[in-house]
Amino acid sequence: MRSTEIEDEQGRKMNAIEVFSICIKYLSDEFRKLINQRVTQIKETDIHWVITVPAIWNDSSKQFMREAAEKTGLDGSRLTIALEPEAASLFCMHVPVDKMAITGKPADKKSSEISAFPKGTKYMVVDAGGGTIDITVHEVIDEDHLKELNWASGGAWGGTMVDKAFEDFIIKIFGGKSYEEFKKNHVDDLVDLQREFELKKRSISVSKVGKETLKLPVTLCEVYTKLTKKSLQDAIKDNKEFAGKIAYSAGKLRVDCDVMRSWFKESCEKTIDHVRKLLKQPASAGTNTILMVGGFSESMMLQEQMKAAFGDKRLIIPEDAGLAVLKGAVIFGHDPLTIASRIAKCSYGICVYRDFNPSEHPQNKLVRLGSRKKCKDIFARHVKKGDELVVGQAQSTSRYSKLEEDQISLDFDIYTSPEDNPKFVDGTDCTFLGKLEVEVPHEKSREIGVFVSMIFGGTELTVIAKEEKSGKIKKATFNFLK
Repeated sequence: MRSTEIEDEQGRKMNAIEVFSICIKYLSDEFRKLINQRVTQIKETDIHWVITVPAIWNDSSKQFMREAAEKTGLDGSRLTIALEPEAASLFCMHVPVDKMAITGKPADKKSSEISAFPKGTKYMVVDAGGGTIDITVHEVIDEDHLKELNWASGGAWGGTMVDKAFEDFIIKIFGGKSYEEFKKNHVDDLVDLQREFELKKRSISVSKVGKETLKLPVTLCEVYTKLTKKSLQDAIKDNKEFAGKIAYSAGKLRVDCDVMRSWFKESCEKTIDHVRKLLKQPASAGTNTILMVGGFSESMMLQEQMKAAFGDKRLIIPEDAGLAVLKGAVIFGHDPLTIASRIAKCSYGICVYRDFNPSEHPQNKLVRLGSRKKCKDIFARHVKKGDELVVGQAQSTSRYSKLEEDQISLDFDIYTSPEDNPKFVDGTDCTFLGKLEVEVPHEKSREIGVFVSMIFGGTELTVIAKEEKSGKIKKATFNFLK
């Protein structure tokens, strides 16, 4: 994953972690400039950094983001990874109801006067961002703490899915060759077109009729004419799919609202279908409130379709929904223990050897270590999918010992699985996650034991290894990236 490359609009590749590091460095440098203008005598050690990531990201993606930040010189001990829907949820806990746009089923009047989320409230957070739709269900424990009732889920159905549908529409009019030429040689105009569409994306609604106007870059039309020897009017006239639905005049494209609404269809349908599935799950019973945050939540199309689909629920959209994650991240940075517990979205286990049992283990798993018969590839489960993971507490502690007397460390391969209790790590559903290395005393004895505790409740995995004989805490490193 460290070697992963990403492409720019022109197809040029660059190491992904380098790209993320450059972006983080720019933002952190700009912040330092701003804070030094407003406050004097701020030291680097006075700053705690918080980076938000989608809750559906796996552990390797979180480590990727952490390493990208540390690559810029940020101190990892003063860096916290926050999950975006959780951050938004924390922010909205502190926002008075009169700052919310509330529709649908009304809440109890007395509780609404105090807080949008009184104690015992179960609510769903739909974090609709540019790339992903992140959905979780929370319950308010008290005025300062939440717990997760269902593991984060969702998909890549955010605003960029709508952007892709718009891009496909442009290609249908101008042709792929003209559009690629435009993207390659007129980047500034491409950005202007994307900004123009971003504004229209927020204003289009379910009930709007007639046509919307999009200002097209002159260079796009020029490239098309140069390559095809035709005018844009000819292209529109020849396009049977959008006959009568689009028109062009004086650098402006008029697009029927039904055509624009079609660009939202897949994104909205996938989001609504997933919300329905989650509301039917036992853990979501009693959830009567849906909180919509993230930049894409400001889209009237998504808002209106959510209202139509879930009219029996109270739908809450805070002011500046796109900033809810950012503001909540500040709260999370001050008190990460605000989220009291989370739900394991998969099972975690370590690949180990066990005594071979011919009635239980297949013959191809047999390994001989001297006179001993061992079964390889055993999935030693530490966490079961669906377990409640309490923040700061070790959900699982297991004892491991050496296989060979001269080992100076115990190395474990960590796997995840969507199954509750997988038997072997090489099953079709098991995924290799990374390696765990724990130092052990340099004594020639297989009886040396180490207790390994894994704390999964936070946003990142924490590992503690204690040597059995002395009780000393041993060095434990974990690597999710390949």
